[in-house]
Amino acid sequence: MKILYSILFLCAFTTVSISQNLERKKAGNCFTMEMPSYMAKTFDLNDVAILQYTNAVMEAYVVVIDDSKEELNSLKMIFQSPTDFLTNFTDTYQLDAEKRSISETREFESNENQHSQLEMTWSEGETSFYMLITVVETKEHYYKILCWTLLRNKELLKKDYLAISKSLID
Repeated sequence: MKILYSILFLCAFTTVSISQNLERKKAGNCFTMEMPSYMAKTFDLNDVAILQYTNAVMEAYVVVIDDSKEELNSLKMIFQSPTDFLTNFTDTYQLDAEKRSISETREFESNENQHSQLEMTWSEGETSFYMLITVVETKEHYYKILCWTLLRNKELLKKDYLAISKSLID
């Protein structure tokens, strides 16, 4: 009987001492954004996006892709600003598309975060597209916000796209 009590005590002591080495770690990343009520959450626009909204009738699409600064640094990808990150992305995005055009980059601050933003248009066959691309730099992430539609819907959706791109809070 003494042996059984000794074994139980040893097991309990070992379990307690192991669990004392645990540390609380931040899991995942949380942020909020404002989204128009006419858009619905979806999961099939982009494989790496952490947020995706659409309205198929209006041909309105929004995706957010986050890049951890820690992960980027481990890959030796060190960016000096959101503009640097944005330029790195747009240098190759839709590079082979017909009639590809990119506006000048606009820098601004919103919700205590630095933003870089530009507009892009391009064509695929007879279809022309418009995209507002915004990079938001937070303490630990770069968020790439891609809002796009058909070029003919640009004026209808641009105001909402601008509001969406300024609304990210990390």
